[in-house]
Amino acid sequence: MNVRITALVASVLCLAFLVSPAFATGPVTSPAAVTAADAGVTAVGIGVAQSPTDPLGIGQTLYIGVQTTTDLAGVQAATDEMLAKLDAIKSALVKAGVPADGIRMAGLSVNPVYGPTMGGPSPVVEKSQTPQKVSALSLNGNLTADVGSVRLLIAAMNAATENGASTVNANGGKGGGPFGTVQPSAADLAKATGSAVANARTNAEALAAASGRKLGGIRSLASTQPPMMGCCPPNAGWTVQVTVTFDYAP
Repeated sequence: MNVRITALVASVLCLAFLVSPAFATGPVTSPAAVTAADAGVTAVGIGVAQSPTDPLGIGQTLYIGVQTTTDLAGVQAATDEMLAKLDAIKSALVKAGVPADGIRMAGLSVNPVYGPTMGGPSPVVEKSQTPQKVSALSLNGNLTADVGSVRLLIAAMNAATENGASTVNANGGKGGGPFGTVQPSAADLAKATGSAVANARTNAEALAAASGRKLGGIRSLASTQPPMMGCCPPNAGWTVQVTVTFDYAP
């Protein structure tokens, strides 16, 4: 009986020895440490592209009209005379500094004039009345001219009127608009975008330093809005705004 008990105790001790972690064969694994993804630092940066500095350097479109009235027998002669005036006006505009390829014929119209007096006002015709006969024709020829700047505008208008123009008008046209509303060139916008990214890095470096870390490279870059015209200093030009996420330095 004592022999059997001794053997049983020995077997239990042997089994405990075999499964003990201190003597088990092979590596002992432990739960893996889960590290959260590093979010980096996100900051907003602003850059400014200045508007054109010359308010008089804005392009204008000049609208020129030549008008004449003729009787039915003189239509051809009146038309030839009008075309000659339009040609003379174009030559005068070019001489004044307007590019020839920016001067265009905008139309030629012929309108009837009713009544016995050539060039007089057209009477109101009631439905019950007999329609008035056409006594004359009103001819209208029109040119448009792209004027490079406001400085050239007065000279161009004088050149047109001195050579037979009946009406001359101008407004902001090709290559221009009200001062400050013309978006800067692609090169200027690219320069402003670079300044915006540099400004974002400065802001992000301050945030990283506050947490005791240093800034690394750019992870992502996005434009949060299209370029917008600022009204007042220091953002009196076109504002470019970007959002940049930076990695932390290793």
